[in-house]
Amino acid sequence: MKEKAARKPREKAVASNGKSLWLILFVIAMAVSIIIMDLTIVDVSMPAIMTDLHLGFAAVEWVVDLYSVVFASLLITFGRIADHIGRKKMMGLGLLVFLAGSIVAALSPSLAPLLVGRFIQGVGGAMILPTTLSSINTFFKGKYRIVAFATYGSSIAVAAGIAPLIGGLFTTYSTWRWVFWFDVIVTGVVFLLVWYAIPESHGEKIKGVFDFGGFVLSTLGFIFVVYGLIEGQNYGWWYPKAGTKPWAAGLSRIPWVFLAGIVALILFVILEVILESRGKSTLMSVKLFKYRSFSFGNIVSVANAVGEYGLVFLLPLYLQNILNFSAIETGYVLCVMASGAFISGGFATPFVKYAGPKAVISTGFLFEAGSMAGFYFSIRPGHGAIEGLIYLWLALYGVGLGFASAQLTSVIMVDVPDIKAGQGSSMKSTISQLASALAIAVIGIIFVDFLWATLPPKVDELHLPDQFSKAIDSAVIGSSGSAIPELEGSREYREAPAYFQKEFKNKIDAGFTEGLSNTLGVDSLILLGGAIVTWILPGEKGKKEVKEESEAEETIKSEAQTAVNL
Repeated sequence: MKEKAARKPREKAVASNGKSLWLILFVIAMAVSIIIMDLTIVDVSMPAIMTDLHLGFAAVEWVVDLYSVVFASLLITFGRIADHIGRKKMMGLGLLVFLAGSIVAALSPSLAPLLVGRFIQGVGGAMILPTTLSSINTFFKGKYRIVAFATYGSSIAVAAGIAPLIGGLFTTYSTWRWVFWFDVIVTGVVFLLVWYAIPESHGEKIKGVFDFGGFVLSTLGFIFVVYGLIEGQNYGWWYPKAGTKPWAAGLSRIPWVFLAGIVALILFVILEVILESRGKSTLMSVKLFKYRSFSFGNIVSVANAVGEYGLVFLLPLYLQNILNFSAIETGYVLCVMASGAFISGGFATPFVKYAGPKAVISTGFLFEAGSMAGFYFSIRPGHGAIEGLIYLWLALYGVGLGFASAQLTSVIMVDVPDIKAGQGSSMKSTISQLASALAIAVIGIIFVDFLWATLPPKVDELHLPDQFSKAIDSAVIGSSGSAIPELEGSREYREAPAYFQKEFKNKIDAGFTEGLSNTLGVDSLILLGGAIVTWILPGEKGKKEVKEESEAEETIKSEAQTAVNL
């Protein structure tokens, strides 16, 4: 009887500290989910915060925006410091800082301490996010890489999708403060898991003096740019809006803020080039952009952000102002997108075995563009009840988002050396945050322009006096539709004849809906452009890696199942 051939020893999915890679991946996914959720979880709580703390809308906006400004401006700095002192240390310290900020926010009796809490959360988030991506890039190689990045990308997509729902649940059935107490509980658990499971890793050490000039220039540059993107619609993109004061040359403050930010960032890049050419430590390695995967991958991620954040910005306006959905109902609807992303994120791994990473990303963009086009053709004046179609297009958009997110990060980081993973991940994260702010700003501008083209003609058909028509136009457009329920609940509207009430509602809804659907149509074209750009991304290296990974797929499944059973 012939002896059976000896089986090749099964490679264990274990890190250098003896912990399961799947446990490490779970902890990292939890850490990044906390940070991403806090970018949007507070949005649906804003009305409750305004009522409880007696705040105006302009004041409470900064409860949301301050986190984004601080977060984006410090990512590069903390990513570089994490390379030097250790990524695990920085991740743990960041979680503690984030936890402290959450406690301050939860206990805030007024606006000032609430803003302090959000500032601290932003600092903590900037400490955590770069370490999650650089750790994934360092720990997961070969056959485990695609699974890891698919999980990482899906976690981000799902977290962004369910955050409004969680915020809505706490606000509706308890208090807005539980949004922050939720952060405290989850962050505390993740901190303990990080200390137990994550191995320490380092990147390129800081040689000599810390790049303090780069820190100042990058921080100021990103603060000014993000501030300009957030506040452009409030102060006027070029000329000052009514009620705001002009700065120099009769212009709004926004062009000057942008100019200061761009000058600071140009000086930052020049400084980094000079320091790197002299062999000194830098906050950002400019040489990372010589990798085609890194450069073009980040361009594609901007298009992805425009699509995702444009939809998340526009769809709630339609649901709440036209279909009269509540905040919690809107959260449930948006959760469909997260479900689609979760499902497709799992299918991305076998898909990429046969087609390669860029084919998966391109397919994701095509799903996103197609579903956005579906919104454009469905959300039209006079189409009646379309809730079912909204669920369908959201689910398909989520599928596309899951495919794109699952592999886009992997492609961006594939050529970045481990020693520069911290700088690469922090730069990628910064671009993503700028892209999200840019997306809302760009889509907002397009939306307002379309509203001015579609709403006034509809209002004119009501044959109201000019001053009333112009006041209605300004109120609806200036509030992005939030004034529609107020107008329909006013005493003048209630006392008007029934036929006029019906006609008024039809005209306002038609003008608003047409402007919104036209904006979604533009958004679909941007995503289609992103699908085309994905084919510039490198693909052969990814296919070779995928071939190696597919040969050991059974090993991966077995190790993952073992980890689950444990």
